[in-house]
Amino acid sequence: MLTETSGPRAHRSDPDRFEIVWVGDVLLADKAQPHLVRHGYDWPFRYLRPLMAGDYLIGNAEGPVTRLTEKIHPDRRWSYNADPDSAAALAEVGFDAMSLSNNHAFDRGPEGLADTVEHLTRAGVRPFGAGMNEAEAAAPLLVPTPFGTVAVTGIGKRWKHGQFAEADSPGTIVLSEETIAHQKALADEAGARWTVAFVHWGSTYTPVSNTQRRQAAEFAAAGYDAVIGAGSHVAQPVEIVDGMPVLFSLGNFTFGSSGRFTPEMPGYGLVARTVFDATGLTGIRLTTITTDNKQVAYQPRPTGRKVSHGLLAGLGPAVNAGSRTALGLRTLLGRPVVGDVDLTAA
Repeated sequence: MLTETSGPRAHRSDPDRFEIVWVGDVLLADKAQPHLVRHGYDWPFRYLRPLMAGDYLIGNAEGPVTRLTEKIHPDRRWSYNADPDSAAALAEVGFDAMSLSNNHAFDRGPEGLADTVEHLTRAGVRPFGAGMNEAEAAAPLLVPTPFGTVAVTGIGKRWKHGQFAEADSPGTIVLSEETIAHQKALADEAGARWTVAFVHWGSTYTPVSNTQRRQAAEFAAAGYDAVIGAGSHVAQPVEIVDGMPVLFSLGNFTFGSSGRFTPEMPGYGLVARTVFDATGLTGIRLTTITTDNKQVAYQPRPTGRKVSHGLLAGLGPAVNAGSRTALGLRTLLGRPVVGDVDLTAA
């Protein structure tokens, strides 16, 4: 069964374009829990809300939404669950859909995954990228726009502590050349004009790997229009691979653990805006955010201009770090810098 939205949001302000906003890992739990209990589950988003405004908002739910607390893998060091009250907060701050295709989706077993799907769906947030069987897990998220449907496929690497869906068993879809092609075929069958892969891959707190680059080329060969990644907890470069834009990792968004950042792999993330119009995917804009909880105390926020310029420049030549498109956003730290991805090569 395909996961289809009810249509574009009623508050769309520009009939000539449709913006999907993408953010990285979200976990409303763990070390942040005392703050969440005291201030509410929308508290981590205080400084990020202007960046989340768009026609459709997608993030990665890095942990099941359930009251179950027993680890399915007792030997696993990092194992999470978020209180079901967090689902309503995700909807309230604007999330339309959340990917469950990650290495923590099964931290509380099949019951925890079922709870996650139930709580998100009840709150009005579309889950995708995992399910109670292979058909559910593989079903693309379909986002209708005035210009055609965007299919978003949630897919991820083979994890040590993950579980991969089969015909009659729950889990996620493992990333392989075969599943890349199969997911694209499902999107085509659904009549999608564009297909975007939302991928959980790579290793935590590390640079882009050769495996990621090889798999990016496989997505391009299969006909995808873009790849947007997460999984490393840090921002990774942006490249145009065989004419297809690849954002290797958005890093964290509102992630409730302390993190293991280093000077080489600092605590910054990205918010990405993909712009669609009658002619196609016409732009990708990036905003940098500070996510190291030692600095922001579980309330991430846009970076200052100088830091943002340096971070965008470090993402590679595909990003115009000198962009000063401000989008009218003002925050505690001033006006964030927005970098535009150069799609001319695509």
